Amino acid sequence: MTILSRVTATVAALALAATATACGSSSAGSGGDAKTIRVELFCSGLAPIAAELAQNSGIAAQKGITIKPMCVTSGSTATNALIGGSADVFMGDIGHVVLAQKKGVKMRAYAVANDRFSYLMVARNDIASVKDLAGKKVAVTAPGTLSDTEMQKAALDAGLNPKKDLTVVSGGAGATMQAELNGGQVVAGMTSQPDTLQLLRTGKFKVLWQEPDYHYVDIVAMADQDWVSGHQDLMKTFLAAMDEASAQAKANPDQATTWMKKQGYKISDADLKTIVAEAVKSVPDGLKAQDAVVKSSTDLLVRTGFLTAPVPSTQDIFDYSLLPAK
Repeated sequence: MTILSRVTATVAALALAATATACGSSSAGSGGDAKTIRVELFCSGLAPIAAELAQNSGIAAQKGITIKPMCVTSGSTATNALIGGSADVFMGDIGHVVLAQKKGVKMRAYAVANDRFSYLMVARNDIASVKDLAGKKVAVTAPGTLSDTEMQKAALDAGLNPKKDLTVVSGGAGATMQAELNGGQVVAGMTSQPDTLQLLRTGKFKVLWQEPDYHYVDIVAMADQDWVSGHQDLMKTFLAAMDEASAQAKANPDQATTWMKKQGYKISDADLKTIVAEAVKSVPDGLKAQDAVVKSSTDLLVRTGFLTAPVPSTQDIFDYSLLPAK
């Protein structure tokens, strides 16, 4: 799918969802339970670790709420679920907040749960550089996702036009992405942990591209403003649970590893501890992003064609008022 077609599909879906909102469907709240928050996240990786820790640690439960995880594979579909009222919070890319706002949807980001790239590119051992991918098939999890944005940055930085020089396919995540690579359907794919580790252990692949220190608003807690207005206590408690669980995970990696075992990853405790320790470093203190990071993130989304200028200001994108006071 081309950049234009994936943006067009997202815009069309948002338009339909906006119509549903106008008809009143966004008033639905938390499945009728004021103590349960339905949270959409990409379950196959560690990018939304702040939300996973809040649940797995029991901290959310101690605060009197239940986090109901809803696994998703498409950011646009997840955003539409928020608008339609079938989900409460989406742990997704800043781009989906901005795109919704530009279509007139009352969407805001209420916290930043990851401020670094969470994907990297794994390729066959015989691929020497990103530039060598020209004319070859590369997998992202799905068009319009974080992995797609990061793949496009890697290609553009290497002097490639991802729309013309690469054949980009949807590889899914977890076992499906591993099957695409192991089966030879693609020569490279965008993966996150623990998939990356499992692929490298086969000896057939290497990390071709990664920018672990590139600051990007990778995961935000986004929600419909009308829903939040009617569920402020629930949202505040959820954000507080993420903040507290992340802080404890940073201070005690062994405890964090125990919590994350509940995700059921098929890797050793030692490997899990390593990737969990790395993942929590990407959770910013206080769950806030610097203005410069927000701007560089939206600039990248414009560069890759997911967004068009002008882009709303940081103040329009974010509402940090429900975060714990520091």
